[in-house]
Amino acid sequence: MDDKLKLTLQKIKALTLQNKEFAEELAKMLDIPMSKQSVSLLNGVTDDVAAIREALEIRANKSISYDFVKEQRLRDQLIIDNLRMENAALDLKKDEHERFYIFCINAFYQLENIINYYFYVTYPNIKDLLAELEEATSTEASENYRFKSKGNEKNVGDIPIAHKINAVCNVLFPNDVFKVTLGTLRQVRNEGAHRCMVIQNEKNGTSNLHQFFKYNSFNSVRIDMIKIVTAIKQNIGKPAVRELVETIGLVTSIMPSACFVKYGENTESVPVNLFHKVKTASKDDSVILYLKNGKIVDVKIKENDK
Repeated sequence: MDDKLKLTLQKIKALTLQNKEFAEELAKMLDIPMSKQSVSLLNGVTDDVAAIREALEIRANKSISYDFVKEQRLRDQLIIDNLRMENAALDLKKDEHERFYIFCINAFYQLENIINYYFYVTYPNIKDLLAELEEATSTEASENYRFKSKGNEKNVGDIPIAHKINAVCNVLFPNDVFKVTLGTLRQVRNEGAHRCMVIQNEKNGTSNLHQFFKYNSFNSVRIDMIKIVTAIKQNIGKPAVRELVETIGLVTSIMPSACFVKYGENTESVPVNLFHKVKTASKDDSVILYLKNGKIVDVKIKENDK
């Protein structure tokens, strides 16, 4: 049988296990009598991992616990996607590039769902959610990465996942570059299987996706997923408390369009939208930095230096 048809059948099988009405309607169309055993199986996938593994014929064990997710249907879906992710890592019949692609796709499905759940629970009022996303992404270097409400968002699903990934990472992991890896999982999903296979086989690629495939592995992506899910478990339902912190920094490098400052053990670049405030500074000048959640939100040169 053609591989595409097999994949379609797998999707239909998974859907029958998740949706009782779909399963019953499919059985009617195919004139298949529904036995008591099949009805009980199709009453919905439970959070029993063993049952899910058996139903989907998956050999892998789960690598991430979603026991804190109260919505059963969502929890079941997260478990299914996690098991499919780990099953891809074990499926030695497939080429490693294909296995890693499937692994990343199912990692992204979990990422998207758990981030949506985090914001849904933590900010049940859409206006509060929109305000939080604008605030949490306000320090992004590029304006394209700063969320701006269009005014027509009705729920968390109406907001681009790229902004939600940036926001949750900026709040829970300020200054941690692993959000780049999480953001690239979205690109893997968007590019599709064929394009990702081509990129992985490039010897001298320079694209963001090529670098992702070159330097990441099953384990590194798994570790990043565990990291974000653990943080969400610990912080869900707790809106961010933003305190403005003032500190003194030292200019370590000044260029025509960039300025780097050191404060404490950190060395950071001044956000592009704030560079005009320090463009007249010189190396070793002192600057006053204003931080929110570890991010520079404002800066000025100390008066005694300029």
